[in-house]
Amino acid sequence: MERDTFILAAGAFLAVLLQLVLAPNIALFSAMPNFCMIYALIAAITRPAGNAALLVAFAFGMLFDLLGNAPVGAMAFLLVLAAFGASRVFTVLNNDTLFMPLAIFIVAVFLVEVFYAVFMVSTGIAASLLEALVLRALPCAFYNCAVGLPLLAFVRRLFDEPGRPSSRAHDSMHVSLTSGKNLGKVRTKHRF
Repeated sequence: MERDTFILAAGAFLAVLLQLVLAPNIALFSAMPNFCMIYALIAAITRPAGNAALLVAFAFGMLFDLLGNAPVGAMAFLLVLAAFGASRVFTVLNNDTLFMPLAIFIVAVFLVEVFYAVFMVSTGIAASLLEALVLRALPCAFYNCAVGLPLLAFVRRLFDEPGRPSSRAHDSMHVSLTSGKNLGKVRTKHRF
């Protein structure tokens, strides 16, 4: 538990540092990566039990809102909802492969960006919904996915405990149990 807490705290510090220092310098056109959102969703997916991910999501959402020009509380609200939803969906759909966390992450990123664009239009910051979606939400969502997908795989590997068999060991055991030689034995065993 202490190891997980340390990794979450170190990752949170690194995410804030990247958001403040690196993100403005690697912006592409109107898209800037949101390291706060990326890390909040990664924390929710890799550690779905407990409230730490929700606290990280709220704190990062408020930080993002205070640093930006959007209404305060919009990103905090969306990140808490997305972190809660992503963690609950992950607990239900987890099958010890890398596909489900990646799919959940992509869907959560796109939903947060689209609803943030709706918040921007409803508060008058963006002129039209089409402009907010095309010029801000979709480019930022693609950029966040491009930055976040490798980070998700890396953080997931960080949380694998050294003494515990990882999900990759489980997958290789499953493959060896269902190889052709074993399937033949199963077929002969269940013949009528």
